[in-house]
Amino acid sequence: MLEASISVSMMKNILKGLQSITEDCILDFSKDGLTVHVVDSIRAKMLRLKVIPSAFESYTCNEKHRLAVELSKLKAITTSLTTKDELKISYKDNKFALLANNMERAIRLKKIDLVYDLRAIPDFDYEWNTTVSSAKEIKDYIKTLDKIPILQIGVGEQKMVWQTLDAEELISWNPNLEMECEEEFTATQLYTAAEINACIAASTKEEVALCGGSGSCPIQFTWTPYEGVEYTGLVAPRM
Repeated sequence: MLEASISVSMMKNILKGLQSITEDCILDFSKDGLTVHVVDSIRAKMLRLKVIPSAFESYTCNEKHRLAVELSKLKAITTSLTTKDELKISYKDNKFALLANNMERAIRLKKIDLVYDLRAIPDFDYEWNTTVSSAKEIKDYIKTLDKIPILQIGVGEQKMVWQTLDAEELISWNPNLEMECEEEFTATQLYTAAEINACIAASTKEEVALCGGSGSCPIQFTWTPYEGVEYTGLVAPRM
């Protein structure tokens, strides 16, 4: 049995993050909270969401439940809700439902074997890591690119530079941060701006931890929009 209450703003944030990657996913509820792993159709980006029990307003789950859902059906009941409303999540007697404002929305579950079942995000030998003070800085840079699809991220000499490829109309961003990497390490990788923007869609002004490497190693973004809620996103470089 699962019974939980969650703030509307947190639920909307969760749906925004997951829907930026996919429309179907598997919600893993357990005594340790909620975990979701999603990947897009071309395997260009992945996202892991972790919500510990204390992040919910109330949370009771006495066994594991893996629920395959269509996210738009969850979003439908939250659209008209405000931050003052209470949203409840329940699963019992094989029935999954959301309850708010005296309305109950039963959610028809999908067959779990019809939804891509990503159990974990892969581990990589990351060669550098750093922290950007606000996700807004990343989003502002990508917004500045307008319709420019590809950007380059260079790491080396204890700094990071994001820039476009057209030298005559260069748009660059050199954030003030501290890099952790080998003294002589350098790497330059190409990324699709839209993929990065989608991966961090659920972020606003939170501090973002980044790490990456060279070759086919992805760039990883980790942030915490609410206490007890953590996102980790991966974006693959263009090869």
